[in-house]
Amino acid sequence: MFVTKPLNSSVATAVEAPMHGPTVEVHLSDHSDLPIGTRTPTHSVLTPQYLKSAERIRNLPVYEDDVWVLSYPKCGTTWTQEMVWLVSHELDYKTASDVNLLDRSIFLEFSTFVLNYPGDTIHQVEEASRPRHIQCHLPMALLPKQIWTVRPRLVYCARNPKDATVSFYHHYRHIHGYEGTMDAFLEAILTDQVLFGPQIPHTLDFWAIRREMNILFVHFEDMKTNMSGVLRRVCRYFAKSYTDQQLIELEKHLSFDVMKNNKSANNSCVLELAESLSGKKVENFQFMRKGQIGSYREELSAEYIARLDTYIERHLADSDFHFSG
Repeated sequence: MFVTKPLNSSVATAVEAPMHGPTVEVHLSDHSDLPIGTRTPTHSVLTPQYLKSAERIRNLPVYEDDVWVLSYPKCGTTWTQEMVWLVSHELDYKTASDVNLLDRSIFLEFSTFVLNYPGDTIHQVEEASRPRHIQCHLPMALLPKQIWTVRPRLVYCARNPKDATVSFYHHYRHIHGYEGTMDAFLEAILTDQVLFGPQIPHTLDFWAIRREMNILFVHFEDMKTNMSGVLRRVCRYFAKSYTDQQLIELEKHLSFDVMKNNKSANNSCVLELAESLSGKKVENFQFMRKGQIGSYREELSAEYIARLDTYIERHLADSDFHFSG
């Protein structure tokens, strides 16, 4: 069912991080369960530890009233989770305040790649009350196969790879404990050797089946520049109707500055977990860091931007998909 390839190049070794250790490529060998219109599906860079749970995830029961938030890391996942949870739960701000987002929208594979994680997030999903909200960074090919027959709601959030790359680098440093150079990390991005990569094929696989599977695509950049329009699309997708005033209040709740200071929804508990596992204080970092469009220009060299542009163009050459920003 799965084919693995060790990643033991000097590039892959250079970006190993204490939180997850060495990595491997994981490929699905049998594509017969995948939906109509599927491209040759991409693999994912994961960990040897993940392989112990790959079959459990592949065979996970799926329900029609599930909501799955799908993304590559640092593409607006947390933002999207809070948005779709509130829209689909009658704008229940009290519960959203009382119950942490990680318990309302469970990160399915979290315990499969975090070394020494003290729980089982797959079991947490299995035991969650319905309707379940589930967050996942896995590529299309590695998702539970029942998704393609049961057809739950799927929301995919995309982000310009240049901003996502910079954000992921800072995440790697502060959360994963990466101590290598930015240049080494950027080289690993271009050679598809960073955890959960590669980003662009991950996005294109879901884009190719968006109509067949009724996937709602949202863009990080649209949430920054036109949240009201995004909210109306999300409401239509969930068949919800709210007043203009309610949507104004929701937009304020979801503004980046409010979200980053919302302890129930800003994943600050992930920082606390990282500190407890590593024994080191996470200094000067918030899970929701800048949330800006185009800030990669402040940190990436012109040479690397040109290389990344070429990389993006090559992957998008045969697709009608375009990243915003």
